[in-house]
Amino acid sequence: MLMKVFNKGQVVIPNALRKELGIEPGDMLDVDIDKDARAIRLKKPEGMKAHSLAGSLAKYNRRKKFPTKIEIKTALAKGLAREK
Repeated sequence: MLMKVFNKGQVVIPNALRKELGIEPGDMLDVDIDKDARAIRLKKPEGMKAHSLAGSLAKYNRRKKFPTKIEIKTALAKGLAREK
């Protein structure tokens, strides 16, 4: 199956593949690189769902100030840790 790479490096995963693998918007995918084969492999980690991160940034909304990159990474890491 051929897929186009867009100018920002984005690739669209066809709907049929997303359904077959249970990939939903916001899900995390693990990427492996095989340099010899010039290939990448995407893998959906078991049990990792986008909804597990829901509310991770909620406290920043009350501040009326957008969080810094470090605050975002920290909040999302805590949300992912809850998943495990």
